[in-house]
Amino acid sequence: MKISEKLKLERNQSELDFVDIDLDNDTALFLDPYFLSIREDKWSKKAHRTLENYFQFVLNLLEKGEENKAKEYFRFNEPEEVCFGLSKSGTHGKGLGKDESSKLFNYIMESKAVEDGVINTSSDIKIFVPNIGHDKLSDLTINVIRKHLIEYTKDQMYLHGISLTNAPSGIYWDTELHSWNNSYEDMLVIEGKPVILVPKAIVCKIENYFYDYNVYANNPVYFYLKERELRIGSSLVKERKNGEKYVLKKDLKEEYGFDKKTFLQKFTKEHPEIYDHFKVQAKDKVKSIDDSELIENHYDEVYIGLIDSLISKFKTIPSGKKDANDYHNLIIGTMTFLFYPDLINPVKEQPLHDGRKRIDITYDNASKEGFFYTLSNNKKIPCSYVFVECKNYTGEVLNPEFDQLNGRFSVNNGQFGFLVFRKTENEAAIIKRCQDFYTDMRSLIIPIMDKDFIKMLEGKKVSQTNAPQQNFLNDITRRIMFG
Repeated sequence: MKISEKLKLERNQSELDFVDIDLDNDTALFLDPYFLSIREDKWSKKAHRTLENYFQFVLNLLEKGEENKAKEYFRFNEPEEVCFGLSKSGTHGKGLGKDESSKLFNYIMESKAVEDGVINTSSDIKIFVPNIGHDKLSDLTINVIRKHLIEYTKDQMYLHGISLTNAPSGIYWDTELHSWNNSYEDMLVIEGKPVILVPKAIVCKIENYFYDYNVYANNPVYFYLKERELRIGSSLVKERKNGEKYVLKKDLKEEYGFDKKTFLQKFTKEHPEIYDHFKVQAKDKVKSIDDSELIENHYDEVYIGLIDSLISKFKTIPSGKKDANDYHNLIIGTMTFLFYPDLINPVKEQPLHDGRKRIDITYDNASKEGFFYTLSNNKKIPCSYVFVECKNYTGEVLNPEFDQLNGRFSVNNGQFGFLVFRKTENEAAIIKRCQDFYTDMRSLIIPIMDKDFIKMLEGKKVSQTNAPQQNFLNDITRRIMFG
């Protein structure tokens, strides 16, 4: 059973920020340290700092010759709370059991990769250490950043109105104590079992995942070796009838074993620039997975059905204070559907300025391209967070509503937000208010009404791309900035 069904959220995966896990069977996903390291959103940065704090601590022990002490810190269990893994049924995969963590440590030491200096970050482990792949490194990562994932789960359950239970957290890395810690936390507990949710934006699938030793071996390393053999005219070079010279991949494998991690370790020590270039390539090729990759039996009828359901809610949820919560929930689901993976990690009633102010909804800006990316990088409007004030009013939104949203802005957190409301009889006056804030304070407030959401949703039926959202955002921003 899916977690959304168990909790009766009445939400599709596309409306949820987290992975809608199957509570009875492992989901074939993993967390990758490299992907965390290249993400720009604040949640991922914090989680990755914790991961590297742990890894550098252990690495420093090894560099000082304290191998036994370092091994003591390699004690993990399979994180069954997230229901990730490669097992075909059930939630007990081949993760890090009591003995597996010791094996992992031994694999690292036996590989001599640390001694040779090719392992400098946690993401290097699966490239150079035999017998360690995506699943085991993912288990290690989840153990280390468990506290971050618990906090994320708390936010998501508060967002959806689900009660929590005080329970043991399980181990996590404490960056201040430089030690493993365990505490009692407000946890999502289902039938006596703690469940930890994971942001869908940070998970990966093994299929076609670029940052992998196989890709490293069979692309930059293979091409380097092939060109070198051709250049020196080695015995591996063959010649076609037309005079063209070539080298067979199978001959290179037999000669060098370049598809083996032991060779990659030696090769990278001699040619670190090749590995550095590979990581630069990976940065452009590794991205958040699409909702369609997470939804079983994803097809057009389901996609169109979701859109029609959202449009219907815009037309049927009444205006007014009584139905404000239903409207807020609709906005969260719709914005998650429209703006993922650019906007992630929605938090309801986020406290600001030491709790003196609150904002209805806050999103992390995780964009790598498009409107939200150019907003900060080209238009120089800070927006590491995107603020949303949601008004289910029967009447007009006026200056106090604009002032309320603008009062949440700051250079550090962001100076961009959405003012969401049902409708207006004077759209020109709304735009003029937005123009005044932009001219006077360089703050950008984008008004967004039911009709705007419906237009974007109808556009998604046709294109199934981000074009409808991008067109709306670009058009209204031009109206505000340039009149």
